Amino acid sequence: MGRDQFSFEGIEHIENAIRRRAEDASYIGVWDRTERKTEEPAGRFELNVTDALPFLTDQQALPPLADDDDEPDEDEEEGEEAEDDEEPSIEQTLARAAGPNLGNEITVEQIAEAACRWLRDLAIRYTFAESFRRFRVRICGPKGYKTVDGGTFLCRNHGFHLEADEAEQEAREAVAKLQIPAPTFEQAANEGGAKAMKVLGDLYAQWGKIVIGSVGQLQGVNNAMNAQLHSQLHNSRGQVDTLVAAILEHRYKQAVADDKRDQEERAGDTRATLARDAINQLGEAARAFLLSRGLTPDTAELLGVLGNSPELAAALNDPDVRGLMQKPENLKALAQMLRQAGAQVRAASQAGQAAAQPPPDPGAQPDPTQPAAG
Repeated sequence: MGRDQFSFEGIEHIENAIRRRAEDASYIGVWDRTERKTEEPAGRFELNVTDALPFLTDQQALPPLADDDDEPDEDEEEGEEAEDDEEPSIEQTLARAAGPNLGNEITVEQIAEAACRWLRDLAIRYTFAESFRRFRVRICGPKGYKTVDGGTFLCRNHGFHLEADEAEQEAREAVAKLQIPAPTFEQAANEGGAKAMKVLGDLYAQWGKIVIGSVGQLQGVNNAMNAQLHSQLHNSRGQVDTLVAAILEHRYKQAVADDKRDQEERAGDTRATLARDAINQLGEAARAFLLSRGLTPDTAELLGVLGNSPELAAALNDPDVRGLMQKPENLKALAQMLRQAGAQVRAASQAGQAAAQPPPDPGAQPDPTQPAAG
């Protein structure tokens, strides 16, 4: 399988940008964006000699490193072995790479060309088992502070469908080999019992493979169903725990609210009881105070009645009324007026009660206990 089966769309613009901005850029970042909604990092190429070295052109076998002295040391002549396994340093490797083929140093243009080859090689490696891949390229400045240029390109694998067809054909041939052949009794009779037993054994073997494959498929379905049921049971258990926690929290809050309400009701009843007791004690104290001042209970009750009428209390506190009450004859007249008013009220009450009684029945026998009318 060669590289001829891969083609690129839109990569020339990116390669020209790499050659043009190589001096201003620090590295090249590549992301796989075949899926539009996601981007996965694919690779990064630092624009230096270390990353460019594997992709430089016209590299032949690197010459061995020459020692400073052409003549061997005396210690080596005596039998000491040289350390050939020691790896050369980066400077020595670069010097060997840049020796006969690339001149004395690697230029920026050569590093840019190496970056273009790296970009195509990376796209081919990612598209090896796919029909196509889409990539995003960003040419970034030093430390990635800004993107100096970039773009997207597409890599297609034209040999992917051929490989898929070959794999499908191989799978069909493998399935055809597993099919049970039709038995030929004539051939079995001609070849004898040994050949028949061999064929029968092969049939049993194929039948066993089919049974084992079917059982494996059923076991796979069973395992998938058990995993799904386990996941559902786990989620249901979490929901039940959440529901129980919510119920317990609701009951706790309800119990706290009921307790608080009971406490407020008990506190209200206590305050009402204390207020009633205080009022009773104040009444007893006021009654005791009045008795200590020489007032009778009737007088104290009269003063309470007078205090309950703001209009009467205002009238009694009027200076003109107080001046009239200073004279005994006015007090006698006031007492006579109050008695007359009380008698009128009593007479009106008795008249109302008599009018409310039903008239006597003329045919009824007179009650001997009642006095005869006039």
